[in-house]
Amino acid sequence: MRFDLHIHSSYSDDSDLSPKKIIETAESIGLDGIAIHDHNSLEGYRSVKDVETDLIIVPAIEISTSGGHVMGLGLQEKVEPRLSVAETIDRIREQGGLAIAVHPYRIASGLGEKNVRANDWDAIEGLNGRCGKSNNKKARALAEDLEVPATGGSDAHRMNTIGKAFTILEGPLDWEDAVREISRGDTDVGGDSRTFLEHTFYLKRTISRWIKRGFKRI
Repeated sequence: MRFDLHIHSSYSDDSDLSPKKIIETAESIGLDGIAIHDHNSLEGYRSVKDVETDLIIVPAIEISTSGGHVMGLGLQEKVEPRLSVAETIDRIREQGGLAIAVHPYRIASGLGEKNVRANDWDAIEGLNGRCGKSNNKKARALAEDLEVPATGGSDAHRMNTIGKAFTILEGPLDWEDAVREISRGDTDVGGDSRTFLEHTFYLKRTISRWIKRGFKRI
């Protein structure tokens, strides 16, 4: 079963995707599950959690810590942003969620290898559809070295990139089951890294939105 565990909706200030359209697109391309994974917000997930769909929708947040971005998978309540990485991990686990180091080698918002190695993780994002092949290869090697599962997600901010990268699970029945499979390490990843043209578009879009935010990090 294919789960895109990293999709941003319009509840992230760097995406314009409607949560309902995300579901429609994910269904149309044959995904089995998704995580609407907004910056410091659960509202995208909450807006569609009761929508009738065959998709398994996993609650998730991309939390801005003092050291970079961290995924809280399986959360029902927000975690305060701008805490330390270690404190953020503790807050995620207090809710029974998984703490995942997303795009660890991304310069602008990744944790960096030092921060990842200094903390205890449930998983590392080993394939991110908006990262280049080199960064994804290093992320998977880091997950293997630390003996934690690797997850995959498109990091989609546009409809046509949903499902570009994904996590492969054996056959969860609901989102809680999906979280348990990941915690046991029953995962594989599939899909593609970012191309050169996508990299050029990404830089242009990122710089534009950074200026609009008043040069503030997400």
